[in-house]
Amino acid sequence: MMLLFGTHRSAAQRLRLHTDRGLGAGNFFWRAWSIAKDRDRPLLYHPDVTAPGWAETEPPGISLNDMRITVIRYATWYRDHGVRPSSHVGVYTRDGLAGLLHHIAINSLGAAAVHCNPKMASPTAADYFQRTQTTVLVGDKDLLDGCTEAWSQQGIATARTPLLQDIRQLDETAPLPPAPLPGFPYRHGPDDLVMVSHSSGTTGRPKAPIFSHRGFFIGKRERLWSFPSLRTDRMLTALPHSHSSGISYLSMALLLGIPTLILDDPNGRSVAQAINQFQPTFVLGFPLTLAEIDVADIDPRAARNIHSWNGMGDASHERHIRPLMGLGSRPGKTGSQYNDGLGSSEMGMVLFRQVYVPESTEYGRLIGHPAGVVRKAAVLDEEGNELPDGQAGMLGVRTPSVTPGYWDDPQLSQDSLLSGYFLTGDIVRRDEQGRFFHLDRTPDVIHAADGPVHSLPLEEVLLLTTQALDAAVVGVEDPDAPGKAAPVGIVLFRDNGGDGPERSSDALLEAVNAELGRKRMPLLRALLIAADREELPVGVTGKVLKRQLRERHRTLLHDAAAHGAAPRAN
Repeated sequence: MMLLFGTHRSAAQRLRLHTDRGLGAGNFFWRAWSIAKDRDRPLLYHPDVTAPGWAETEPPGISLNDMRITVIRYATWYRDHGVRPSSHVGVYTRDGLAGLLHHIAINSLGAAAVHCNPKMASPTAADYFQRTQTTVLVGDKDLLDGCTEAWSQQGIATARTPLLQDIRQLDETAPLPPAPLPGFPYRHGPDDLVMVSHSSGTTGRPKAPIFSHRGFFIGKRERLWSFPSLRTDRMLTALPHSHSSGISYLSMALLLGIPTLILDDPNGRSVAQAINQFQPTFVLGFPLTLAEIDVADIDPRAARNIHSWNGMGDASHERHIRPLMGLGSRPGKTGSQYNDGLGSSEMGMVLFRQVYVPESTEYGRLIGHPAGVVRKAAVLDEEGNELPDGQAGMLGVRTPSVTPGYWDDPQLSQDSLLSGYFLTGDIVRRDEQGRFFHLDRTPDVIHAADGPVHSLPLEEVLLLTTQALDAAVVGVEDPDAPGKAAPVGIVLFRDNGGDGPERSSDALLEAVNAELGRKRMPLLRALLIAADREELPVGVTGKVLKRQLRERHRTLLHDAAAHGAAPRAN
């Protein structure tokens, strides 16, 4: 839907942005500031969730002019500490607003921001900053201390580690220059590197995809006309703001002038509290964050304002989508819509988008049609041949938004291409209507005795049947077929750890397999009930760590057979 009138930015302002060929990921803030006529209007809001009663009153907002002064101060500090065009500057903080402002300051000098999720384990983060050739690293003091300890244990000399700076101290001491900085803001070329933002790391060591000034902005230009930006719109983002998606949506907020609350704590209860406080019209988050929201925690007055939920990264499950759509309203209808997006760090943006409404009846891991920025999407076999409709294969896309490569791994960059397609790491099928269905991640396919078993459709049934909060299906050693795997399920309930009802894994397994049988899908060999999140672990972006589950339960069926007992989670 094209939005022309009643928006925060006028049609003339958005046309000016749309036709600005120099506008890109490296200078979006300065272009937003230049066209805005309300530079003193509060725009970004950032609650301190550690303060008592934080959810009772709306935090003060900061304006484009406030941001401009802060960005210039930070850029002055960076310049004084040797940051120049092409420098790599690390940002490692829990503060999403500070991370954004540092990102803008770094790009304004022509340098590249190297973001790291604050939940990343210290040794992994330290390795990431080393291999991305980070020369200056700002962040929360305890996170920096963790990196220092990791480098010391690895025997890396101080001379080879970045210059470290406590982000709070930098804010307190960064000066405002007495005169304009020469050549500021930097004028980017189309292929200038603006960001390195690691992948989720759920399948192993986090990769380091790179993003350019032009490539990372492709797809955003068209959304200047369609992104929700009416003067009644308010956005709440619970995305990890060290992630490329977090930066993407905050750049849209600044360009389109959308009042936005940045939430650093992406758990469901905090999101519900922030909805009650800020009363947004649309909410963004990764699937697990949105799944954790208990709709009973949302005040009816706040719920009425919501017209959309936006999940992205992995596609969402029907079990998690339906409760949220019961809240809010759309023009002339009750209930909100759920925009389900499939994407990854490497894709630069969501490349598949399926819109669900309360009246929707078809789910089953449907991810819809490719986004307009995708020139072509195909289902491929291992040789790169396109497979016919109905057959499962690797998802390949051709789109200018995809990362030009990985910073420290040219071989991985080469291996990600096949027959001119970028391999997303997903297994999909396409139907005769040209719609795509998400079946699995490539390393998670279960190689069973009767052929490949895809875990995501099984998880869809598992969640709907058990009504669990979260679930995973993984392959473990099949004692009846040496060298092959068998599917087992793990479920986590919202009330685990409390005084919730007792459940029988045997009864749940029987119910799940009965439903799988009706759908002519492979049956589970065992079902485990996780006692807590440790027994169904997730990575820094909320994705279940299936590789850990596979290793942890590798001999589960062997052990159960040997003891003549039902498998247990622990």
